Amino acid sequence: MTALTAARELRSFLRRHGSRTPGAAAAALEGLRPVLPADCVALSSWDPAARRHRTLASSYPAAVTDMLDGRMHADPLFVSVRSARVPVRVRDLAPRRRRGEIFDRIITPLGFRDGVTQCLFAADGRYVGMLNASTLDGRQPDDDTVALLDLLGPEFAAALDPVPAPRYPTGQLVAGEVDGFVVDVHGGITPLSPAPRPDLVTPPSPLAEVVERVRAGSPPPVAVLHLVRQDAVVAVELSATPSGVVLLHREVPPPGGLTARELHVLDGIARGLSNTEIAAAHGIGSRTVATHVEHILAKTGCRNRVEAARLASQWGLLVDP
Repeated sequence: MTALTAARELRSFLRRHGSRTPGAAAAALEGLRPVLPADCVALSSWDPAARRHRTLASSYPAAVTDMLDGRMHADPLFVSVRSARVPVRVRDLAPRRRRGEIFDRIITPLGFRDGVTQCLFAADGRYVGMLNASTLDGRQPDDDTVALLDLLGPEFAAALDPVPAPRYPTGQLVAGEVDGFVVDVHGGITPLSPAPRPDLVTPPSPLAEVVERVRAGSPPPVAVLHLVRQDAVVAVELSATPSGVVLLHREVPPPGGLTARELHVLDGIARGLSNTEIAAAHGIGSRTVATHVEHILAKTGCRNRVEAARLASQWGLLVDP
């Protein structure tokens, strides 16, 4: 089998099975052997919440795998390679750059004469993982091998990515505008950013029910939901995917210039509660609720409670109990 044929078969495997589990990753590396002659190879995913790699399959010694997972992301040489966004071989590095922990703990002690690191990026620009290979043969990997790795890079990245972009609006994650996570079909959480908020979908949060409906096939009620949690408002976007529901979130100012307390009252109006019922729910007086209602109507320009309730629906207003 030629390297090109092996690369095509590997691409088909990655598209069918992915490589996010240790078993699939090990099978992918086995399929990579005819493409990339190497003595040691590892495939690692990036955990944006923990800010570290998680090696899914590796033929390196355990100590090397630990270094790949826990410290390689902070090595200045790796940071430079990641910025390049192309496969980088040892021989491609200027002699003055061949120093640091990667050389001191991996390349030199194990006698590797060459190797390659390929950082993997999703279609929307998010870093999702890396492929590392080391060789005792200084002639490998050759230029043809590097070219094939470059062509396979998007396939490996898509196979590692829990959210296959650009089908979903995850570009905001790259810019740091939002945080997010995936709720899978079993209720498990996969972080997509350093600061996801899975507590947003923990019952009795009303957002948990919305996620369940979206996961069951119903469309989100509006493009952006507004969840009021104590004095904060969190804007939430939901997208259904084959593997679950993608939830992107960010804190925002209260819509309409309302206060958090006024949003609580507006939620009661939207649910058809009387001022007395709203007052009892929040432990305040009916006269105070009436004042809040007056402010809500004045700030939003609504003429009555019906219009205010309609506005709450348009905002996708949800209030934590």
